[in-house]
Amino acid sequence: MQTQPKEMMMTNYRFDEDFDGFLEDFGEPHDSTPIPESVIETYRGKLPEQLFVYWRAVGACGFHNGLVWMTNPAEYQDLLDMWLDGSPFENRNDLSVIARNAFGCLYVWGKSKGKAIIIDPNLNIIFYDPLNDSTPLDDAREAIKLQRFWGHSDIEYFDETDESESPMFTRALKALGQLKSDEMYGYKHRPALGGKEVVSNLDIVKLEVYHHIAQQMEPPQVITLN
Repeated sequence: MQTQPKEMMMTNYRFDEDFDGFLEDFGEPHDSTPIPESVIETYRGKLPEQLFVYWRAVGACGFHNGLVWMTNPAEYQDLLDMWLDGSPFENRNDLSVIARNAFGCLYVWGKSKGKAIIIDPNLNIIFYDPLNDSTPLDDAREAIKLQRFWGHSDIEYFDETDESESPMFTRALKALGQLKSDEMYGYKHRPALGGKEVVSNLDIVKLEVYHHIAQQMEPPQVITLN
């Protein structure tokens, strides 16, 4: 029986090498909701085409028991606008939320750039990555950066740590249960108001409500990453 050449076998991916590797590490998607073609058309030219391949296959969904979620950016646009209002990024229309983690952090993609911003509602910080946001990419290079966002991110990247620098997600999952698609782990007593960054201070909260409260309680701080 004739066998495939090695170079052909190596390219026989389900999606691409990076996203296949992501699925190996994070497991199959759960709590999936289809992303309408109308949303894909809205974001065509604003997000990489490769992301639409993922959307059509898995939808907006969670991975690894809710540690990280692939998002429908249309559902997060109001939250993004709220956080960026009054910031140096408020007039930009090229930013979209493509993912979020169990602790409500929003991962924001810049058109033809890459992951430019992370918004952390627990700390009220907008983390800005000027290196990713500096040089425009052509479609091919932007697609590669998008693939690597998923494939090169490990479980530790999406987790958060407590005051002793110990990962919290597994313990929060055990103590509080698995999140639904509109939920996150948020602090009952906010760190800025004296609350401790420990699992016992976490609770399951509605993501949108928590973000609104967090943004209204204290002005977000913009931190530029080196």
